Amino acid sequence: MLVPNTVQPSSGPIDPCAVFDVRPIPCRVKHAQIFQRWLDLPVGEYFVLLNDHDPVPLYYQFSAEFGEAFAWEYLERGPEDFRVKITKLAPVASREPGPVCGTAPAAAPSASSCGSQRYELDARGLEPPEPLIRILNALESLPAGGALRALTDREPCHLFGEATQRGFRHACTAQPDGSWVTELERA
Repeated sequence: MLVPNTVQPSSGPIDPCAVFDVRPIPCRVKHAQIFQRWLDLPVGEYFVLLNDHDPVPLYYQFSAEFGEAFAWEYLERGPEDFRVKITKLAPVASREPGPVCGTAPAAAPSASSCGSQRYELDARGLEPPEPLIRILNALESLPAGGALRALTDREPCHLFGEATQRGFRHACTAQPDGSWVTELERA
């Protein structure tokens, strides 16, 4: 399923009470609140996401998590505001508490040389944006004092700004086999 690339004419008037303005919500909790809002919807209902940037990564998360159970309709595409009508088309199984995107496995703990818990997440072999989604989900559930070592096929350049914004410092190094290792810990 490709993300819609044009603004679609709305199928009817939009209820102003259905607008969910996520612009002031901190990035580290924004996606969780958006997913919860959608999960709470009855089938056939919608909300209009109002954001300050194109929420294309969110679309891919919805697609990976919920497949054909949602509809994504751009009502406005920038340059300053983005409005997307997100409709629940089918019931979905309830989710267990945990990472926002259920496709992301928990990072596996590994040995640590300095007493703090170190986790490793192998995201090699996955197509973008899945490595980014999995790494960000692992960071969200990282315990205090924990560190994450992420393995990817490409340099995760889109991760760096997100990690910094969420309070993590990072170091990324290319490996002889062409893969990348990124070490992340709270700043």
